[in-house]
Amino acid sequence: MYPNHTEKPMDINAILNNADHSVLVVTPGIHEDVVVAVPHHAPSGASKLPCKEHPEADENAGFLGYYISRLLNCRSVIACNYFIDPNKNKDTDYCRLLLSLKPKILLEIHGHGGRSANFDIEISSGSHKRNRWSMELANRLGAKLQTSPQLKNYTISGNFNDIYFKATRTFTITTDEWLAFHIELPNSIRKSQIEYKAFCESLSEIIKDMLGLLEPKFS
Repeated sequence: MYPNHTEKPMDINAILNNADHSVLVVTPGIHEDVVVAVPHHAPSGASKLPCKEHPEADENAGFLGYYISRLLNCRSVIACNYFIDPNKNKDTDYCRLLLSLKPKILLEIHGHGGRSANFDIEISSGSHKRNRWSMELANRLGAKLQTSPQLKNYTISGNFNDIYFKATRTFTITTDEWLAFHIELPNSIRKSQIEYKAFCESLSEIIKDMLGLLEPKFS
């Protein structure tokens, strides 16, 4: 049985910092066309999830997802310390919840340890067909990061042919229900509040700019 999700939690920081409980957190937002989701969150220092299929945690990713959702005033869906792999199968509670929210754009925040990634920041929309969108976001974000003292040295790519984390087996990224951006971030960004806030603010500004461009052309 999956744990019940909680909407508008009383203390989001306490929930995201708790490494002992599995919970699906949903936070409210006015703008329904975008949802920010985090399937593999655990707090900093908790490197493992209680999940045989996906034991590696994306440490601190939930804090980024939540912060982005506040900047965009949209919903966030965060699986904390989860005991199943939430985003691969459409029948999980995480995927069913996203399907019920019917966003037009899904931003899914992930973390990598640097061993496999070809770039510090990798963005995928799940297929060659949608490569133009992941490249558009990566190119805009890369230009924005060049103006940030904290982030200007990070490499970034949204080219499906070049990145390692393509997310081709991930339901939430490959489905035609929405346009998805699978965003992989290194530990150094996720674990520095100064860096992750700068990153989230840059990403949010670009998503706001891109909404008009993206909405009519998902296919």
